[in-house]
Amino acid sequence: GQIGELDASRQKMHRDNLTLTEKQRALQSRNKGLSDELAVLKSQGQVLDENLRLALRQVEQLQQVSAQQAVVFDGLRAALDGLVKSGQLRVAIVRGQFTVIMADKILFDSGKKALKSEAAGTLKELAQILGSLKGRRYQVVGHTDTDGPDDYNWRLSAGRAEAVSMFMLEQGMPPQMLSFAAAGEYQPAVPNDSPENKALNRRIDIVLIPNLEELLRPLEATEPAATTIPGGVAP
Repeated sequence: GQIGELDASRQKMHRDNLTLTEKQRALQSRNKGLSDELAVLKSQGQVLDENLRLALRQVEQLQQVSAQQAVVFDGLRAALDGLVKSGQLRVAIVRGQFTVIMADKILFDSGKKALKSEAAGTLKELAQILGSLKGRRYQVVGHTDTDGPDDYNWRLSAGRAEAVSMFMLEQGMPPQMLSFAAAGEYQPAVPNDSPENKALNRRIDIVLIPNLEELLRPLEATEPAATTIPGGVAP
């Protein structure tokens, strides 16, 4: 009887040993999988670190460009200060662009495209100031209120923008620095819900066009490296 019990005990121990061996193999396999995942994560960490360094460099370069733009804007504001104080024009940052704003009544008679004679002095001085900033470009944009037919407003805004542009060219503004466009009634500065607001919308804007090469240069660095999440799913 004792021999039988010992034999049964031996068989049980043998089975338990086999079970433990299988568990050990499973743990070893799982450990290898975890080691592989850890290696992948370390590799991803290196890529992410490099991407972060690249992004920080781009941010620094963009900040430098922004600072340069601010210097240009401040210089233009200072140069135009006399015209602003005399009420001939206003300056503002509109959608991130330095913009000279001139009311239509200063430049044109009601409904007319021909420049008023008294506008000559202001536009001549303006052309000299803007033309002195080398390497920059401007766009003259005509705007109207909502009174009148759409096609009439388009033609009126185009004719006025052209008249201002041609006069500035005659005053020595380099042609490569200037273009003109018509916006009609479709880019109002304020809602057309009162005579005062409509007067604000009847205007000529002279917009400093951003130098896209200068702005995009920091973003043209090497593209960040791609990373792969374990399981093969790209972020």
